[in-house]
Amino acid sequence: MCGRFALSIVPAEFERVFGCAPPEGIVDRWNIAPDSAIVVVRAGEGGVPEAAFVRWGLLGPWAKEANDPGRQINARVETAASKPMLRDAFRRGRCLIPASGFYEWQKKGSGPAQPFFIGLESGEPFAFAGLWRANRLADGSVLETCTILTTAASLLLKPIHHRMPVILPTASHALWLDPTVKDTGLLEALLIPRPDSELAVRAVGRAVNNPRNEGPSLAEPLGQREERAPEPGPAQGSLW
Repeated sequence: MCGRFALSIVPAEFERVFGCAPPEGIVDRWNIAPDSAIVVVRAGEGGVPEAAFVRWGLLGPWAKEANDPGRQINARVETAASKPMLRDAFRRGRCLIPASGFYEWQKKGSGPAQPFFIGLESGEPFAFAGLWRANRLADGSVLETCTILTTAASLLLKPIHHRMPVILPTASHALWLDPTVKDTGLLEALLIPRPDSELAVRAVGRAVNNPRNEGPSLAEPLGQREERAPEPGPAQGSLW
């Protein structure tokens, strides 16, 4: 799953990677939590990419309250095209969710869970595959919300958690956003784990556990004596 992530990017890099200018008011964030406003890139007028702030936690198409308990921060790729909660967004509300990395917690034994920061080996920003929707609420206002699609974890990440967010290659961004693409099989073929050779993982401190904490220090690696690395299988990835 993905319950916390980071985005640190300069405007020129945002435009290079995502094909549009970032939304006004974007700032570096290192501890993005559910129910906060996050940046998405979606198809705008004429299919041209546009960036906007959308609340993280997808409401169902029937939801009339902003805090509906059924809202989802993550959605499984296995049912995204068919589940009533998701299928209309899969057809018409696909989006990119820009990130620099995400956090996952490894639980072992009775001790506290160890957080890890996962990003690309290259250090480049990337996009989660996401879905968004606009709901008209009971008070007449319109609320836009989104979710991050997850798939089965790769061999490198499986010792930490059994699910991982879908990280789309840059070359797949246009296809994922294209509103004219209706071929479910073609879209689902994009929703696979990012190769382990392209991922990097590092253990980080537990300050990230508190969503009120912020700053780049949250993603810094633990000292050599404190670090507890996952126990990867035969996959080729790196630990920072």
